[in-house]
Amino acid sequence: MNERRRNPARATESGFGLIEVVVAMFLLTILAVAFLPVLVQGVQRSAANGTLAAATQLVNKEMENARAQTTCSALTASTFAVLDPRGVTLTVARTVGGACPVLTTAYPLTVPVAVTVSRADTGAVLSVASTLIFVAAK
Repeated sequence: MNERRRNPARATESGFGLIEVVVAMFLLTILAVAFLPVLVQGVQRSAANGTLAAATQLVNKEMENARAQTTCSALTASTFAVLDPRGVTLTVARTVGGACPVLTTAYPLTVPVAVTVSRADTGAVLSVASTLIFVAAK
């Protein structure tokens, strides 16, 4: 009757010991260190893609501004700097090819326009577009 109340130490007790937990933590640390370069590269690539997207958006905006001009004299070359949301300074350059004819009989005509966006710090060209703009008058 007394034998039931006594709990002798069980030799078959299951569970993790301290050594097993330390080994598991060590293996997880090795895996985390192995994936760390991939994570860093992904964050860097994401920032670069964000800057590239901002540059493309600037090119599209400048092209739309150029298309909105209906006279040749309104199409002018310009260069300005813009700060993108990540703090990178981008240089936007719009070039207009050719000169406006003096004679009004030369109109309507098309004028070549190119827009280039580059990084101000490295000078790397991020986005370029060119088109022909139809103008009806001087």
